Amino acid sequence: MSRVQLSIPVALLVENVLTSGEPSELIIDRLQRKEFSSLLSKIKEPTMDLVERLDTAAEVGDNWEEAIRSRVYEFKFLHINALKRLLYFRFDLKADQDYIQEDLTLKDIHLTLQETELLQLLVGRQWVVQEEQGKDQRDKDRDTSLSIPVHIRLKY
Repeated sequence: MSRVQLSIPVALLVENVLTSGEPSELIIDRLQRKEFSSLLSKIKEPTMDLVERLDTAAEVGDNWEEAIRSRVYEFKFLHINALKRLLYFRFDLKADQDYIQEDLTLKDIHLTLQETELLQLLVGRQWVVQEEQGKDQRDKDRDTSLSIPVHIRLKY
């Protein structure tokens, strides 16, 4: 089964509303009814125009409901600034505070193995998420809850 593919505006809508911590079905219900008040006080970016992004999803046919339910999807296209917003929404990581940017590479990002694998699923069409070279190489018995330094680079 293939993952849902989302455009940047719709994917960032999904990421933003997931930061509310509310159950998926409640989020979907609120978005479908365009009753955002209970979500706005809980999401990381309450100034995001949710109506505009829902309209975009309808126009381009993005299945945001399934993306919210599964919490895994992939970006159709992802530029570096949207990648940085994804890191903020999903992992609460901020540029120049939690990682550094060098051209089109983000370095010294500390994620668990599970988070690294999830990030690769989300951005893998265009970006590669790799463990930093020169660091201790992981073995098969490594604790997946430990943070490891990774970098993200453009594939092309």
